[in-house]
Amino acid sequence: MSLGKEKLIPIIALVLLLIGTSSSAYVYSIQSNADSIKVNDQQYTIDQIFFIAEKREFETLDFSGVALDDLIIKAGVGCLKCHKYTIIGSDGYAKTVTWENMQNGLLTKEGLSVFTDLPKAFRVKNVVEIEVI
Repeated sequence: MSLGKEKLIPIIALVLLLIGTSSSAYVYSIQSNADSIKVNDQQYTIDQIFFIAEKREFETLDFSGVALDDLIIKAGVGCLKCHKYTIIGSDGYAKTVTWENMQNGLLTKEGLSVFTDLPKAFRVKNVVEIEVI
């Protein structure tokens, strides 16, 4: 039994639409709301983070937020240089940085991590966790 072009093309288009819709729904479902951020196994709201941590501004990059190094200190991490820090976004994207990088980083109100000494690939959107390794 042979399917003609008239029947085959709509079936392929429908399958592609179903794949696109289901993948979009999956990505949307795994993204959590970044109302809170887990830092060193402690949960903080964005407002709490902006209350406790020192403000920082990168005029050359046009970003402002809170200093990531100060946030880690306020979260009670000991031996700061002994650890690495993995910043995890709501979509699962994660980057691991050193203490030296954290000293050149900030977290914006929108939940974006930015570093002056690292390329754009190290920017994590919708940060949900900063894991101390």
